[in-house]
Amino acid sequence: MPEFYRYLEMGLQNFEEYQVCAVTVGVVGDISRALEEKIVPYCDGIMTQLLKNLSSNQLHRSVKPPIFSCFGDIALAVGEYFEKYLMWAMSALQSAAELSTHIAGDDELVEYTNSLRNGILEAYSGIFQGFKNSPKTQLLIPYAPHILQFLDGIYMEKDMDDVVMKTAIGVLGDLADTLGSHAGSMIQQSVSSKDFLNECLSSEDLMIKESAEWAKLAISRAISV
Repeated sequence: MPEFYRYLEMGLQNFEEYQVCAVTVGVVGDISRALEEKIVPYCDGIMTQLLKNLSSNQLHRSVKPPIFSCFGDIALAVGEYFEKYLMWAMSALQSAAELSTHIAGDDELVEYTNSLRNGILEAYSGIFQGFKNSPKTQLLIPYAPHILQFLDGIYMEKDMDDVVMKTAIGVLGDLADTLGSHAGSMIQQSVSSKDFLNECLSSEDLMIKESAEWAKLAISRAISV
């Protein structure tokens, strides 16, 4: 890593050749999964650059979904150490989530929107799983209402594809699983969580159905605590 890191940094900074930037972001995710907490010494540099990329007007939009997914990979790898970046990452995710729920347009835009939503959801999933069983779990509670609102929004839009549906129902389960009783009442008050869960439970897609069955179990545990 000490040798390789400078090439990663060069790739992440390469706005002009956005395919290189996107592939580098994917490699950071792979390395995070492989090294787990050993990625920590490099996290400051990586997260600073990823957040900088997201705030840049020069960055090609196709790189944004993988950056969000990468947040999830890093959070899952480093666990509660991600607290250091939590506020900045959640702020970027919330802004993108708001943008992605009210987009009407051609097929290409709908496809991009679904890709963006999936990246955001993968980030949320990684963050919630990373903080699970940590004494710092309560740091996530203030973000839960916004995430449930985002899930309500994409459910109401009725244009999500199967990939987003599976990730979204998984996030609902992660939220219940990590926050327990703190999430139970919020999920019960949510506009569409119950309808969304039932729709996923009756899906013909086995992967969506399996995710929904797990989410149902996590939610019932959270409600009964």
